[in-house]
Amino acid sequence: MTAQLRVRPVTGTLGAEIGNIDLADVSPEQFAQLDELIVDRKVLFFRDQHLTSAQQVEFGSHFGDVLDCHPWTPSKEGVPKVMVIRNVAATGWHSDETWRTNTPMGSVLVCREAPEFGGDTLFLDMESVYNDLDDAWKSKLSELTAVHDHIQHRNRMIQKGVPASQIEAWREEFPAIAHPIVRTHPVSGRKSLFVNRVFTSHVSGLNPEESQELLDWIYSRNHKPEHQCRFRWEANSVAFWDNRSVQHCGVADFGTQKRLMERVTIAGPKPQ
Repeated sequence: MTAQLRVRPVTGTLGAEIGNIDLADVSPEQFAQLDELIVDRKVLFFRDQHLTSAQQVEFGSHFGDVLDCHPWTPSKEGVPKVMVIRNVAATGWHSDETWRTNTPMGSVLVCREAPEFGGDTLFLDMESVYNDLDDAWKSKLSELTAVHDHIQHRNRMIQKGVPASQIEAWREEFPAIAHPIVRTHPVSGRKSLFVNRVFTSHVSGLNPEESQELLDWIYSRNHKPEHQCRFRWEANSVAFWDNRSVQHCGVADFGTQKRLMERVTIAGPKPQ
């Protein structure tokens, strides 16, 4: 008989720690529960999981096709679908890879080596941020789109001396794309805000000053603690989040300690 999952909410709307599960051997009944929980709680946390890279990919593939790593971040040797994040933290609120036409459904991040202190990841409930707006702002923002681009990745490659011809080839392969500022979750039907400081370049149809002023105002809504939760990593901890409704950022406060994370990214639909 399949064990009933133990679900401990982290906040009122965001996050849950899940127990009584082995992610290397998930039953159909447990997957059915996780399908509901990821939409409802938006980010799920698991402790003491001993996943191989192949098992991490297999777990993610239940929820959609697992993408090969994008060209600006190293993949694990022999496992092109596993992204290696070594001794850095992705600071700045963002949803993963929003510069894609079809943006990711979710991400599964495994901690292989945790620092003794620091290096937490914060998560942000963008449905809660949207619900905090008044009706006038909800109406105004629902009529707008914003352009997403891999600007920071590109700039980092330029600093590393990658040839201009390669940079241009990547721009042709992954052109900038406009997404709605207010997106509707394809499963729940709930609305959330879908712009972020890392990948959103500007609001379509506005001049640069107006665009930046509006984006800065939206980003200023993110800072209420009641929209957020925080996860303290330990080796063999796993976080699985819904990129359709949350943003996240890492905290680079672990100094020179080692921090080794591995991520798989799950394909999703074009935001609507």
